[in-house]
Amino acid sequence: MGRRNTTARGPLPAPAVRADDPNLTRFAGLVPFIRYMSEELELPQQLKEVIDEPAGRRKYQVHLLLFAFLTGAAVGVWRLAHLEWLRGDAVILKFLRLPSWPVRQVFGKALAGLSDRMIGRLRNLLTATGLWSLRGCEEVTVDFDSSVVVSFGEQEGAVFGYCGKGRNRRRHHPLVASVAGPRTVVNTIYRDGTAIDQDETIDFMRDTRRRLKDGLGTVRVLFRADSGFWSRAVGDWLLKETIPFVFAMPLHAGLKLIILNTAFRALEDDADVEVAKISGELLNLDPRLRIAVVRRRVHDPKAPPQGKEIKNDPNWRYQAVISPIEKAPEDLWRLYNGRGDCERVFKIAKHALGMSWLVGQKLTANNAAFLLRMLAYNADVLFQAEMERQAQAAEAAVLRIGLLVRQRRFYNTPGRLLRAQNRWELRVPNNPTLARAFAFYAPDLFVPS
Repeated sequence: MGRRNTTARGPLPAPAVRADDPNLTRFAGLVPFIRYMSEELELPQQLKEVIDEPAGRRKYQVHLLLFAFLTGAAVGVWRLAHLEWLRGDAVILKFLRLPSWPVRQVFGKALAGLSDRMIGRLRNLLTATGLWSLRGCEEVTVDFDSSVVVSFGEQEGAVFGYCGKGRNRRRHHPLVASVAGPRTVVNTIYRDGTAIDQDETIDFMRDTRRRLKDGLGTVRVLFRADSGFWSRAVGDWLLKETIPFVFAMPLHAGLKLIILNTAFRALEDDADVEVAKISGELLNLDPRLRIAVVRRRVHDPKAPPQGKEIKNDPNWRYQAVISPIEKAPEDLWRLYNGRGDCERVFKIAKHALGMSWLVGQKLTANNAAFLLRMLAYNADVLFQAEMERQAQAAEAAVLRIGLLVRQRRFYNTPGRLLRAQNRWELRVPNNPTLARAFAFYAPDLFVPS
């Protein structure tokens, strides 16, 4: 009778440790994702078209370095210094087609060496992936939002500005346009830390609309954004271009005075919420504009509802949205609240893809890293949607797992990549939950036991 694999009593075993197995991997679950990006999205080939390769032979091709950085972001490796932990991994080297794992400086030079023309092509590739699942759509809702990437050094383009919680930090200030529904990113611009003005806002919206038209043809669009994007000039441009929109309205002094002299009506299903409609003419705006005001009753001053307080009226919290759409105030308010889902882009990008981590001193390097992380985000959204579609077509169980959980419990799965009888085998631990994940994400590769 042989020994058991575990010991119930006695001293713990003291095994010898050898770091010499070239077949082991920490990222067995990454294989289906890399195959999808390589074969379905063709990202390595698309990145090759982004790069203007210099003359002469190079040990590391730049497009493969960018693809490796993108893949590292997808598994949760945020900093260039941490990429060294991927060295010697069987799956990483085999599926990324690298001769060996580059050192940190090689990644840094590849990111910082992109020209403005290459950055433009990378933005076009991001748009193409963002529009991947929108073919045939007749109406698209685009949500605009901005974020802050805080710099704790003196990186190029970092400017002092308000970065949350009242702290004055150096920052970069990127803008992102995402589409409701699949919630993919269709346009972005990585900016320095200066505040955005109305001309830059209009240029960004005009560029986003052009990208939608070039990629989808004739399609109706609806723009939504918070109060930071609103200005009289932006509203005039949207009306001129006949683009329907719903924007949050800043509660300036003139609007507050009008609100205090406006009659509200309570909603039928919630007496603690009241709405009112104000004509844009009262604020010297275009008469086609209307402002929907929503106020919610404060029951606990220590935990008030969302909204702004108006002086001498502490029992309510107010919000206002402006739009040319002819709908009831509560319907405009609900339409605007639909943009809250766009925060998921930044939540995932910051907590799973390391969007807030700068990779170098040059603005170009941080710009390229930001675009590659957004590209990894789009690829992950499309990958999950495609696997769900295949499972539904096969009438199989559907797994809806967010990227953060997938990184920890699936992508970071140990395994052994072996060559057996002229074919490759990937062996992973005997775990029913892990087996279900592989059956869902790699149904054509998984061999049930």
